[in-house]
Amino acid sequence: MHYLGDLPASAAAPYTELMSTSHPTTSRILCAQCEQTESRCMCEKYCILCQSQIGVRLCTDGLMYCEPCRQACDYKTVD
Repeated sequence: MHYLGDLPASAAAPYTELMSTSHPTTSRILCAQCEQTESRCMCEKYCILCQSQIGVRLCTDGLMYCEPCRQACDYKTVD
């Protein structure tokens, strides 16, 4: 059974397009814990790898990393 089997065929394409993260109007990186943007995130900010609290930023995978870990692992921040 097709995973969109509950939707009529006419609604399947627009639904899939709107839910896609590559759609220009919906592409936002959200915190993996609270599902908020970096500016609205109220979570305790610490690096997921080394637990540092200095220079921590949200990256494209939705997790937070400090500057040394971002550089070592080549993670990109949300800008």
